[in-house]
Amino acid sequence: MKLFDDSKSPWVFLAPSLVLYGLYVLFPIVFTFYLSVTAWDGISSFPLPMCITSPETSCLSNFTELFEAELFWKSFTNNLLWLVFFGISPLFGLFLALFFHVKSNFASPLKTLLFMPMVFSLIVVGMIWSWFLQPGFGLVDTVLHLLKLLPPDQEFGLMTELGLAPNAGVILAAIWPHSAYCMILYLAGLSNLPKNVFEAALIDGANRWQLLWHVILPMLKPATIIVVIVTMIGALRAFDIVAIMTNGGPANSTNTLALYMYQETFVNFRYGYGASIAVVLFMISVGLILAYLRQIKKGET
Repeated sequence: MKLFDDSKSPWVFLAPSLVLYGLYVLFPIVFTFYLSVTAWDGISSFPLPMCITSPETSCLSNFTELFEAELFWKSFTNNLLWLVFFGISPLFGLFLALFFHVKSNFASPLKTLLFMPMVFSLIVVGMIWSWFLQPGFGLVDTVLHLLKLLPPDQEFGLMTELGLAPNAGVILAAIWPHSAYCMILYLAGLSNLPKNVFEAALIDGANRWQLLWHVILPMLKPATIIVVIVTMIGALRAFDIVAIMTNGGPANSTNTLALYMYQETFVNFRYGYGASIAVVLFMISVGLILAYLRQIKKGET
């Protein structure tokens, strides 16, 4: 005797996962949107929208204040820099994947060494690079002094200068493990490509560049879509490596939206304002990913 018909069987098995997904993903998203229209400090009783507790106040006051804040636009600009320069990691990952796809005696040990940073926490990666770039006694300064490329009384100062220099140092540190992740994704894609297509292209007289541009890259499109989306999300949610290396400094020159959200929420106890930053960051992420997928779909038609 069946407890339920076959049409309902998939939902029975999916139910536990759907409950957990709703509890730990959907509910926090919805609750964050709700918090964004409150002035909750994280300590007082359950918050109500500002337009209810203070009728003279708009429910969108957090967003109005946010878009007028200079630090928001500075953090947003830094996230755009992350989007641009963090895009180097997929290219570097593709290069490494193509290099290691050719079988050799040293491929496996080198792949292991290059993938090792991905095993580390980004906190550890940030601490390592902070030691590398520490002005005065960091590894980079020490080597430059030993090689006489930097006077003894001067510092390299990449992390203490204002402008693009600190962002470059932090992004460089983040590219190190992310390139390894992109490499693994591309290696998985390359391993699934049919060899007969390569052989047919070589028989037709295609050289290596033609083989790469007209055969390999188009067939790696599914892997590339995943890599680009993961890279975009990683650039927009940059937080931990920035927090451990610079904490947004010097003078907020490396602050990002995720770090700004953390500071306002858990340091200044402005949960409502921090939630509004999270909502804006979420909308930017969704908008960019949908625009990218629409462009991909348009190219297929």
